[in-house]
Amino acid sequence: MGRLIALSIVAACVYVQTLAHLPQWLDVLGLCLIVCSAWIFLYSCSGFTVIEKYSFAKQSVQYLNRAMILALVLTASLAWSTWRAQLRMSDQLSPEHENVVSRIQFEITGMVQDQGDSFRFEAEVLPHSQTGERLKGIPRHIQVVWRKPDAEHASLVILPGQIWRAALIFRQPRGALNPHGFDYEAHLLSRNIRAIGRVRGNPVLVTEIRMASLQVMVSRARQYLRQAMRKHVADMTFGAVLIALAIGDQDSVLAEHWEIFNKTGITHLVSISGSHVTMLAAFGGISMLWLWKRLRWRGRALAEHIPAKIVAGIAALSVAWLYCLLAGWGVPARRTFFMLLVSGLAMLVRLPISASSVLCLAAAVVTIIDPWSPLATGFWLSFGAVAVLFYVGSQAQLNAEGTLTFRVRWWIIFKESARLQWLITLAMLPALAYLFQQVSVTSPIANAVAIPVITFIVTPLALLMALTALIPGVEVLAGWIAWFAHWALDWTMVPVTWLAFVPGSSMSVAAMPVWCLLLSLIGIVWALQPPGIPERWVGWTLLLPALTWQPQTLSAGAWQLTALDVGQGGAIIVRTQRHSLVFDVGPRLGVSDAGQRVVSPALRALGVRHINALIISHPDIDHAGGLPGLLREMPVSLAYASFNLEHLLNHTQSVLKLPAPIVRPDEVLMCQAGVSWIWDGVTFTFLHPVTNTKDEGASMVKHMSKKKVKTNAHSCVLHIQGKHHSALLPGDIGNRQEKELLGHVRADVALVAHHGSATSSSESFISQLGARHAIAQVGYLNRFSHPAPQVEQRWKALQTIFWRTDRDGAVTAESSNTGLTIFSQAQERKRYWHDRN
Repeated sequence: MGRLIALSIVAACVYVQTLAHLPQWLDVLGLCLIVCSAWIFLYSCSGFTVIEKYSFAKQSVQYLNRAMILALVLTASLAWSTWRAQLRMSDQLSPEHENVVSRIQFEITGMVQDQGDSFRFEAEVLPHSQTGERLKGIPRHIQVVWRKPDAEHASLVILPGQIWRAALIFRQPRGALNPHGFDYEAHLLSRNIRAIGRVRGNPVLVTEIRMASLQVMVSRARQYLRQAMRKHVADMTFGAVLIALAIGDQDSVLAEHWEIFNKTGITHLVSISGSHVTMLAAFGGISMLWLWKRLRWRGRALAEHIPAKIVAGIAALSVAWLYCLLAGWGVPARRTFFMLLVSGLAMLVRLPISASSVLCLAAAVVTIIDPWSPLATGFWLSFGAVAVLFYVGSQAQLNAEGTLTFRVRWWIIFKESARLQWLITLAMLPALAYLFQQVSVTSPIANAVAIPVITFIVTPLALLMALTALIPGVEVLAGWIAWFAHWALDWTMVPVTWLAFVPGSSMSVAAMPVWCLLLSLIGIVWALQPPGIPERWVGWTLLLPALTWQPQTLSAGAWQLTALDVGQGGAIIVRTQRHSLVFDVGPRLGVSDAGQRVVSPALRALGVRHINALIISHPDIDHAGGLPGLLREMPVSLAYASFNLEHLLNHTQSVLKLPAPIVRPDEVLMCQAGVSWIWDGVTFTFLHPVTNTKDEGASMVKHMSKKKVKTNAHSCVLHIQGKHHSALLPGDIGNRQEKELLGHVRADVALVAHHGSATSSSESFISQLGARHAIAQVGYLNRFSHPAPQVEQRWKALQTIFWRTDRDGAVTAESSNTGLTIFSQAQERKRYWHDRN
């Protein structure tokens, strides 16, 4: 019953996080009180003589009583989660303070992260020193982005606990909404970040240090520890990984290292996990157990007053709690701590409790404290992996029982550990495929290589290095420990890196429906039954639908177009019955590009394994910036461009200083008016540019940064004509190029040229095009003010439905014999935290 109660608490929290609109928590609380009253009435009726007389009636009342208890817990959890959500949502940025300068006073509450050209940290808005009140309409918890100061203020040190007075420009937390993509707004909500503020001018330091809360003290300690460790690992290749292993600070880990970890499935090893917390807790408990047995008071051992096991348990929990705080209090750390807490309390009161009960109670406590924790994929992966470990590990323990020699016992432990790792890896495949549409084929081998070294050598040395880095006078020892830890990690990463990039190292799967995941979970439970159960292998076959699922194929002459939400940039995916086309690949922002972050995951979710045709309309960074990331993730058969694509790739390689050459498409051609081809009954035709040469294209790439040529005017313009409907992708052409197309094109769906710039979308062109739907790919509050209000009004004046990716997220149009269907991700994935008005 206890496990069902705990799971009911989790289920209610999960349900609230799937709602598009929050109910009134008082209404939910009223429902809870009604259920409570019904349960009290039922409980009082259970003592009636007529019920006591008949056993079947008594048993029915008992079952109903349990059902009412579960209903009471469920409604109470719903009321709690709803109240917490409404409380957090009420603290939001008002429209009058968005995108304008606001002068406030704030305290830094989180670690300061170095983003290269700026600093980023969490802060709390403080009341005004004179009025004693916070500025109305500005939320209390914010994230601050502060561009690095100039040379005059380069020595400035920014630390948690400092209070600053500054001018900030605020924006609502806003992230991209794409099919099966990461919900950044949910991530910020779970961290209670209700606005993003960018610093303007030079802030004034009001107070150097103010330890007003536990969060500030922990953040300051973590930053001080990170700085002490960086003195020893700053020049090491995997130095940031060692810091992440010790204190959970992952923001400094290089993107190429994350790519290796993700491709080989060893991300869990370089994050703060249960093994870290358990290792330190065990060390603290054993140390206290040894010490307490030897301490005496007035001639009597302290263990005679308080049992040593109780003191050791309290010490282990204290060490675990302190380390979880220093590690950032993430979901895996919280899960481990509360599991240890439940187990420790059960031991203190001598209450027998099963491993599954401990896991369920820990999940319930985590969701009660933080109702948004189920939004993190780490919540499900962490609890899922431990559940498999408990389920299979209990069988391994039974198999290892008996009188065995030391050597045989160690061999059994090694063999069972390897078996557990393989089973956990296989058991997690459906969940990974469902969440990320990609599974690592080499994960079992990579984990077999990395787990022993990272778990038993690198991680303990990283923790020891963190400890010695704080002790004055032992800096040399800390340096030697750091060198040895990095040496072990560096050599371990040699085979792991090879496994990451070996052909076929990972397998992409299409986004599956929920029933495929549930079927695979049933199969895993059956396959992991104890030895002796007949036909256990059948369970593994139930994983096949999840790993081989393909979305419904389009009919001949039909097409599907998805305008992705990539911010201020362009990226379109077009699919026919058996072919796929990508038109532009989005922008690049620093080391991150939309090709790898947005376009490639969207293609995998659609079941696309290779791109038949890639079109880069022009070389501007908001349309071509994601090219390296996409080519690294997805093979391309044929590429079209209005410029010399090879020249652009060489230029990008030299500017970004990429470690590996950019993969080239199999064939590259110039887009030119009149070029046409037919796929599955759908005709694709270039309408612009009229003339183009590779020499002109090379000149565009060479001088585009100096604005010596107008690359927009040379954009590829693609017309798509299906059996039932048509679409137009015009790139960034302007009014002059639109005039050249007058009389030659009509379309049912049109991408708004140049993101809705005032220099495009002329009234005559819109009228002649006759589109029923227009899609503008724009960034939220972009600095160009795209789309221009007059352009949007021109489209709407002709009864055209106007879609905007900054408001609607990714927009999908599908043409079939049943009609033209168009919908947005803001409609499909609507949650209560999505403010898209």
